[in-house]
Amino acid sequence: MLVILMTQGASTRISLDLNPDLRVLLLTAGVAIFTGILFGIAPAWRCSREDPAAVLQQNARSLSGGTGLLGKALIVTQVSLSLVLLLGAGLLIKNFELLRSVSLGFEKKNLLEVSLYPRPGGYEHLDMKAYHRQLLERISSIPGVHSVSFSDMSIPATEAWHATVSAASADSTAGPRVMTDAVLVSPGFFQTLGIPLLRGRDFAPGDDQGQPVAIVSNALAQKLFLGGDAIGRRVRFGFMPQYQNIEIIGISTDARITDPRNPAPPVIFFSYLQFAAQWGALIIRTDVPPQTLARAVDAAVSWLGHEYALRTETISQAFGGELVEERATALLSGFFAALALLLASIGLYGLMSYVVTRRTREIGIRVALGAQRTAILWLVLRETLILVIFGVTIGIPCGLAASRLIASLLFVVSPGDSTTIVVVSLLILVVGLFAGYLPARRASSIDPVVALRVE
Repeated sequence: MLVILMTQGASTRISLDLNPDLRVLLLTAGVAIFTGILFGIAPAWRCSREDPAAVLQQNARSLSGGTGLLGKALIVTQVSLSLVLLLGAGLLIKNFELLRSVSLGFEKKNLLEVSLYPRPGGYEHLDMKAYHRQLLERISSIPGVHSVSFSDMSIPATEAWHATVSAASADSTAGPRVMTDAVLVSPGFFQTLGIPLLRGRDFAPGDDQGQPVAIVSNALAQKLFLGGDAIGRRVRFGFMPQYQNIEIIGISTDARITDPRNPAPPVIFFSYLQFAAQWGALIIRTDVPPQTLARAVDAAVSWLGHEYALRTETISQAFGGELVEERATALLSGFFAALALLLASIGLYGLMSYVVTRRTREIGIRVALGAQRTAILWLVLRETLILVIFGVTIGIPCGLAASRLIASLLFVVSPGDSTTIVVVSLLILVVGLFAGYLPARRASSIDPVVALRVE
């Protein structure tokens, strides 16, 4: 069940080896036994030092002096550690939820992605440009298809082609060199995804002749040229000769097509008409629910006899599968943080119950002297609130320090996110007060006649 929850929507299947492991069993049993002995030493040592004569002379009144500092310190520590875990879990969960809803720089609704795979010998003696032109025409004729384009990478292109881009000049060492993702696309790619062009133009069918051209993202233009004025400038990409004198004809807005975690990735787009690609994917904008066209698209690809549709999914599904790591991390951290909070509330409930039991006679006297039920209720809740506030006060700076350790996992949330800190602190206060309310309510309902007889 845990694996299903962790990998829901993922494009790859993940399994766990759940065969019994004797080493794991011995380790966990050893830790449990050691923990029990460790936390039993303190009360055992205290009992061993008691004077029997002094104990026999004590009565309930002398025993009602309240709880020890050690018990209170352990509860405060438990609350603090729970806050640290809850803060980390809250940041990871918020990071995951924001990544799911963050603007990608294009409209992912009604986008269908079809990964193509060659049939045996499907690419032999094949004019890829002519074939892709025929494929796009056939797909665009399907009812319900608004527009279609081709890319040599799936979206998100987590395994995109990487190389450095620099301004083309006589001195190859002059100017900045920017590590950039490269994607081969067909004309109409930006229109299909809904990525606006800030300046310049899109690729056109006539670009297959003459000077190699490219479109760059705004982030790359800003890093390469002063003021981002890149139109008409020439760049070199990598070290292959055909990519050493590329003219920039357009600048696109930044879009998270390679990595949903990066808001402004440097990307350079080449026309597949100039640099023909074999492997790739179709990006289809539909006027109907995308999945309803999956079978028709698969049939159209198969009809041409060179490829078949390896995987068909919506862009939303593709990005959801890309975030499987964040989903698993948020799920597991949230589970253990909730477990820690449960343990802290149980400990707090136990401590307050112990307090009420030891102060039964005192509470009975207060009631007999006219104390109101609300005053008795507040008497116990006040001690609970003090312990929780101490724990929260200590836990917040510890949580802020610990959150720096997971900063590399946070892409859209700051480690010191104030909203998460406030929500987590209020959650612990509410849970702590509820844990203390049950013993407090029992204390407020004590019968003074019965309580005064307690010895």
